[in-house]
Amino acid sequence: MSKTRKDRSDIQIGNLEKKHQLQPGVIRNPDQSDARSDKELGRLQREFGAQITDEMLESKTKQTKTGNKT
Repeated sequence: MSKTRKDRSDIQIGNLEKKHQLQPGVIRNPDQSDARSDKELGRLQREFGAQITDEMLESKTKQTKTGNKT
């Protein structure tokens, strides 16, 4: 098993979703509105906390790999 690399903070949300093979619009703001695809991950983490974005990305990636939908 290879170790996954940490995502850079200057990656755009749209590119992050493509990188992790997620559907467009999966990454959301805490108020459940869609995060803009041209927004950078670092900005989202500064506004809402890095832990929130990491947890959201991990849960969505696991659901995609197992085939579960939300």
